[in-house]
Amino acid sequence: MTRKWTGVSLENVRLEVAEIAGLAFRSNPSAALPERVEVYRILDGRGEPLPCTPAEHERWELAAVACLDRLSRALADFYRAHGGTMIEIDLVAGRGSRLGIGRPRRWPGWERRAVERSARAQQVLALEVARAVEEYGPVRAEVALRVTEERAARRAAMEAEQRATRHRRTVLDDLAQRRVWQHRSAGPGEPILVRRVDLPGAGAWTGAEPGSAVAPAGAFDSSLMVDQESVSARELADALNAVARRAEGPVDIRWDERARAGTEAECVAREVRLTFLEWWQDLAGPSWRPGPHGPVPVFVPPGQRASAPRPSFGGTGMGGTGGFGGGHSYGGFGGY
Repeated sequence: MTRKWTGVSLENVRLEVAEIAGLAFRSNPSAALPERVEVYRILDGRGEPLPCTPAEHERWELAAVACLDRLSRALADFYRAHGGTMIEIDLVAGRGSRLGIGRPRRWPGWERRAVERSARAQQVLALEVARAVEEYGPVRAEVALRVTEERAARRAAMEAEQRATRHRRTVLDDLAQRRVWQHRSAGPGEPILVRRVDLPGAGAWTGAEPGSAVAPAGAFDSSLMVDQESVSARELADALNAVARRAEGPVDIRWDERARAGTEAECVAREVRLTFLEWWQDLAGPSWRPGPHGPVPVFVPPGQRASAPRPSFGGTGMGGTGGFGGGHSYGGFGGY
């Protein structure tokens, strides 16, 4: 079944019968006139998003227009029944104008006749409004149910997304706090080597290429790291960012493949799917890009570097929860 999205807005159409009848109006409680009638307007591109089929869209729109047209005619008849001579009411287009109705002439029995005429007009209007509401009722109930269901679905999706965000934040913070990372440079102008010490085979560095100026992987064994303290990923991010800020040229960082694969695997095992680069950018910031051996910082020439304090990344803050707007009130016929 073809589905589309439309916009709906719950309009509160205020009848404002006293304003329409002016000085000729006499209150009649027995008429049981509602103060307002609720109608769902179908507004493509505006209002609250709502899924529907093309057939539903057409049926909902036609039903709303028919209800508003009937109310427009009933209110115009009500105005004329009180002695009004010029009125235009178009609730569909949301416009209207009228000449005011003055006080009835004070001939003998004028008050009694004014009361009777106003009472009859109100009774007729009450019947017309009731018929319009009854005919529109099934469509109104259908749209209202769809709105309720869609709001519940959006709320459930938003809550699920918030739970996933909190879980992701918990997992990333947990990984960021573990002191399992080591980094070192083989010397001036040489790459920075980064590894994890808690993975199998972590006794030797990997990532050096044959024929490069960097010593073979086997030369960087654990005996060279005896006096080096392991740090957390957050501390590692601070250290490497500091190196990048001081660097006179692009920084070459060689990440142990086992460290990258192991970190991604730990995230997947805890139902957080992201690449190592995404994990690292959460810690170190967005100014890191993919490199041939893992993430590397984007090089900014010294003369172009900002002097503002470096922002902090990897916090636990979360955005606020949105909501769903209620119906809108549209303003009757006062002050034409």
